[in-house]
Amino acid sequence: MSKSELSKIKNEFQLQVEKYLDDGDRVIAGISGGPDSMLLLYLLHRSGVKTVAVHCNYGLRGKASDLDQELVEQICSMWEIECVSVRLDPEEAGKENFQEWARQRRYQVFYDLKREYKADYITTAHHKDDQIETILQKILRGAGTSSWRGMEILEGDLFRPLLGISKQQIIQFVQEFNIPFRIDGSNEESTYARNFLRHSWFPELDRLFPGWKKNLLKIPGRASEFESMSDHILSGVSEHPERLIRNAFLALPDVIKPVILHRFIEKSGVDEMPGGSFFSSVESLEQLQSGKSLQLSNQLYLERDRDEFILFKKKRDAEKEQINTIDIFSGEIEAGNLNLSTEPFHGEYQQGVLYLDREKISFPITLREWQNGDEIIPLGMDGSQLISDHLTNRKISSSKKSEAKVLESFDGTICAVIFPHFSADNQLGTVSEKVRCTNQTKTVLTIRKK
Repeated sequence: MSKSELSKIKNEFQLQVEKYLDDGDRVIAGISGGPDSMLLLYLLHRSGVKTVAVHCNYGLRGKASDLDQELVEQICSMWEIECVSVRLDPEEAGKENFQEWARQRRYQVFYDLKREYKADYITTAHHKDDQIETILQKILRGAGTSSWRGMEILEGDLFRPLLGISKQQIIQFVQEFNIPFRIDGSNEESTYARNFLRHSWFPELDRLFPGWKKNLLKIPGRASEFESMSDHILSGVSEHPERLIRNAFLALPDVIKPVILHRFIEKSGVDEMPGGSFFSSVESLEQLQSGKSLQLSNQLYLERDRDEFILFKKKRDAEKEQINTIDIFSGEIEAGNLNLSTEPFHGEYQQGVLYLDREKISFPITLREWQNGDEIIPLGMDGSQLISDHLTNRKISSSKKSEAKVLESFDGTICAVIFPHFSADNQLGTVSEKVRCTNQTKTVLTIRKK
């Protein structure tokens, strides 16, 4: 890469700063000491952006971790950038996936400091290769087309100005301009999903499908096209952000009704979305009588009002408000009358306890009441089954069926259904075939009655 190309990176960064930030904006910058974040720090410094650098030291690599912190502090001092170093105790992660716990704690620190410093944005050093990994993971996890957009340069209060720069470009830049950085040796281990893709898949894909990264990066464009087409169709069936024209919506081809309904709810600005399983049962809207409503999620409803469907939120009573999203980062969490914990798995099962393979679950997870259309693939079965039918088959009484709960993963998969009482064969519930334990399972999420 020539000097002019390297300088182009600086110019493009400056253009993004001018496009997305206002004069005087302050950013909280996550700086690990690696080449990506040190380039970010350098560019922020050269651009004159008001910056508070934040370094999180987990102490996992002993002296090496301390040297990372020293580097960030020394460079910030030299460039007259305020620096905050935070030591986090990895023991707090307990038995959880450390990388997930570390990310959550890191962003918690970022947001706390954003409030303290009255900063405008949090900026991170995510780059083009991170974007590729993000898109690929979403595809492999079965996420819908609209989510294939990947990360955006400005997303809420998150500013990612390096998304258009590759890892190779970053390395060449910091070497050419003598920007100091440190390499975290643990990143070379294929322990986590991203590193597995990076070190196991990508080299083979490079060999077998030259140019695949460039092709994959076209997917966000296709997702944007998909979104634009959805908006165009939606404009023909909705004249108000919270209202659907009933006959026009029902006249749409069945295959696109769930897509348009999802986009309608998304554009309404509500702060929650129905579980993915709901959208497979939109045909129930055709039979919905005027004045009746269909529950979409914990608080979200769609009501028929003569020739329209109206979206609204309904306040739940106190008991039902206990259903919430649970991010499990510690050993055990209480949720209503249940205890959820992560434990090492030794191939042994205890009666009345549900065991889910921890690594097969997409976090965060939600414990909620089941909804019409929710489906599960019961343990040992090939096909899916409606929760309502499953509860009937397990002989849960009609008067108690409404009290059953489901555990839903971040990608919309129903991982387990929890019965309102122990079944006749003394089972607490049913685990999905998708998260069943095998002889390869090392860590489990267990669910017990208190």
